[in-house]
Amino acid sequence: MKNTATEPTQRLNVDLPKSQHFALKSYALHHDTTVSQLVRDSVRNIVEYDLWFKDKVTTALADQRPAVASDDWNAIRAKKLAQRDALQHKP
Repeated sequence: MKNTATEPTQRLNVDLPKSQHFALKSYALHHDTTVSQLVRDSVRNIVEYDLWFKDKVTTALADQRPAVASDDWNAIRAKKLAQRDALQHKP
């Protein structure tokens, strides 16, 4: 996978115990990639998740709908859990 970043990159040096390094290297070899690519992908995923999560929180805080009362929420949740249990135990 080519790096298509348009902004300059920086080197990230990480000290790992040998056992973790070899585990990462083994995983990378098994998935036909490099440890560096695994780290880049992981950091990218963390940043994307953080942006997604912040967007969800911002959207929730801006929501003008009235809050659901605790008793109502517990009733809704109990109903959903009962439906899930019924599907799991269906013959």
